[in-house]
Amino acid sequence: MQQAAQEISITSGVNESRFLEHLKTMFSTSTTVLAEAIQNARRAGASSVELDFNDETASLVISDNGCGISDFRALITVAESGWSEETIATDKPFGIGFFSVSFAAEQVTVESRGRQITFSSGDLIAKRNIAVEPSSFIGGTRLTLHGCKLGAEQIGKSIRDYAKGFAIPVYWRGKELPRPHAAGNLNGANTPVGFISIRGIHTADQLEYEPHGIVYCQGLPVTVEGFDDRIYGRDSRPIVHVDHHQYQPRMPDRDALIDGKKAGNDFRREIRALCLAHMEAQKQVISASEFVAAYWDVAKKYDALEIMNEIPVLPKSVLSFVGDCPVKSGFGNEFMHPSKAEVTREEVESGAFVLCQGLDYEDSGNEFAKYLYAQEKEWLFVSDVPQGHWARSHILDLDEASLNISCKVVAEEDFSGCYASGKVKLVDKLVIVLNGQPLEIKEPVALGSDNWSGTMVFMVPKGYGSASHVLLQASDYLNEHDTYMATDNSLDCEAFDNLVAILAGESKIETMKKCLLSANADNKTNLRESTFTVSIDGEGKISVEEV
Repeated sequence: MQQAAQEISITSGVNESRFLEHLKTMFSTSTTVLAEAIQNARRAGASSVELDFNDETASLVISDNGCGISDFRALITVAESGWSEETIATDKPFGIGFFSVSFAAEQVTVESRGRQITFSSGDLIAKRNIAVEPSSFIGGTRLTLHGCKLGAEQIGKSIRDYAKGFAIPVYWRGKELPRPHAAGNLNGANTPVGFISIRGIHTADQLEYEPHGIVYCQGLPVTVEGFDDRIYGRDSRPIVHVDHHQYQPRMPDRDALIDGKKAGNDFRREIRALCLAHMEAQKQVISASEFVAAYWDVAKKYDALEIMNEIPVLPKSVLSFVGDCPVKSGFGNEFMHPSKAEVTREEVESGAFVLCQGLDYEDSGNEFAKYLYAQEKEWLFVSDVPQGHWARSHILDLDEASLNISCKVVAEEDFSGCYASGKVKLVDKLVIVLNGQPLEIKEPVALGSDNWSGTMVFMVPKGYGSASHVLLQASDYLNEHDTYMATDNSLDCEAFDNLVAILAGESKIETMKKCLLSANADNKTNLRESTFTVSIDGEGKISVEEV
C-alpha cells in the first residue's frame, strides 16, 4: 500500500544555549573584551576611557564619561546593540560586546546613571532574571570584571596595542597611553579607501617604498591579508584608517577585514597614487639632482620610472664603473664600483661621459676583454633606465659590440690546473679593438670559455709580472657546495706564474731555484753543506748525483 505524500514546510532556528556556549569558548580568554569596552566608550561620546586593575582581587575596572546606558536589556541581548539609529548607521555595532565581557570574568557589574546590574556568563546562558539595582556611580559607564581571566600584564600589552590608533585618550592604571597612529594625531589624506598617512609625504622624513602597512578600523588594529605584515614591523609603514562602510571587520572578534586580499590591493593602489602625486609635485619645486637622488629608487619600486624620463640627471644609484680587475664570481660583480657622482645630460651629450650596459657571464667568452676596455676608457655602466628616457639613445650595448684582438704571440704553452685550463700566450702589445676602435691593454685577459669543454686562451702581455689572477676569469673556484677552494686556487696560481715566467725566458738556474724552494729543500737539514749534479733529459726524466 503506497503512503500518501505529505507536503511540509520548515524554517530555520537557533539553539540559543548551544550558540551562547560556543561564544563562551571564543571569548573566555580573548582580549576582544578590551577592544569592545573602549569602542563602546567612544560610541557613547566619551572624551576618554580609563582602565585599572586590582591585583589582589583580579578585578578589572573600565570607566568612561560618555552618555551612559539607558536600557540594560540591550546589553544582554545578542545582536541588539541598544545604540541610536545614527550610531548604528555609522558604526554598525554587532551587539555581542557585553557577552564577550561576561565570558572574560567570573562576574560582571555594569553601572550607569545611578543604576547597576551584576551577572555571570551562566546567568546569560541560562537566561536568568537579572536585577537592576541602585548605584552610587552617576557618570557615564563603569564596568567591573570580578575575577578577570586576563592578567594585568596581558591587559597592559593588549590595551597599548588597541590605544595606538584610537580616537580618544586611553588610560591604563592612571597613565595615558601613547596614540601615535590616531587619525587626529596624524597628517594625511582622505582617499576613496579611507584616511592614509605616509611617512615622507605627510611627515618631514624621506619617502621610501613600503610594501606593507598598518591598518585600523574605527581606531582598532585589524589584520589585512598580504598587507598588514606584523613581522615586518617597520615604523615607516603607511597608516590606513579604513572607511568602515566599505571595509568591514570579520565578526565576532573584528580583528581582520572581510576579503582582506582585495582590501590590501585597494590600499596599495591608493598609496601608490599618493606617492606618484607627491613626486610629481616635488619635481616642480626641487632641483633635478635632488629629485633623482630622493625618488629614483622609490619610482622604480612603484613601477613608475617614466616620471624620470625628462629629468636631465642620472643618479649615482644607477651608475657604476669597473674599479678592479674583472673576474668571475658566484656572488655578483664585486669588481664593479658604485659611481662617485651623478651624471648630467649635458655631460653625456658632450661626450664627457660614455654610458654602456650589457655583458653577461654566459657571453661568448669575450666579456672580460670588454670589461678591461671599458675600465681603461673609464666608461660608466648604467642600469634601470626606463623606456623613453633621454639617456637611452646614448647607451652603448657591450653585448652587441664587435670585438677583435690584435697582438704578436711571443711564446705559448698549454696550462692544466685544478679548476682552470687553457692555452697561455705571452704576447707583445695586446690591443683590443671594440667596434673598430683599437686600445692597448696592459692587463692579462682570458678569452673563450671553459663551459661545456670550450677553449680558454690566457693572453699575458710580456713583462707584466704575476698574472695568475687572470685564472679567476676562467673559474670562480667554487665547488658544488659554493665553497671557495682557496688551496686549489693557490696551487693553480703558482703553476700559472711559473709557466708564464718560463715563457718569458726565465733562466734555467732561476727555474731550478724556484723548484727547490717550492719543495722546501732549504728546510731539509740532511741536504745542507752538499753539492749535487742534476740532469733532466729530453723526456723530463730527472737524475741526481752528489758531488
